[in-house]
Amino acid sequence: MVVLNKKSFTLPYLEREKFSRLLRLGLEYNRDKGVYSIKSFDKIEELTNTLSSILNDEVVFLQNCLICSNVFSCSDCNYAELCETKNLPFECVCPQCLKEDKTHQQKTF
Repeated sequence: MVVLNKKSFTLPYLEREKFSRLLRLGLEYNRDKGVYSIKSFDKIEELTNTLSSILNDEVVFLQNCLICSNVFSCSDCNYAELCETKNLPFECVCPQCLKEDKTHQQKTF
């Protein structure tokens, strides 16, 4: 299993065709840093499947906590079995915030 951060991850060198396909599926490439990030979530399942085939392994993404902004893995969550968006690069509430019952608090900017 390969765990990726949606904001910044690297991939091995890709042929032009595979690189173009990933960009069409919603990835963005930063040439200066040599890293990919997710620009669009419109085709996220197809993107995940394509990344899995390129890396020859299952690909999962870290989640960002809506409350504390920490990143965490779905494997740490008690509700992973019930979750419909498990391992997709979306936002959720981390196990620590759930445990401390911070779900009712709002984030102030």
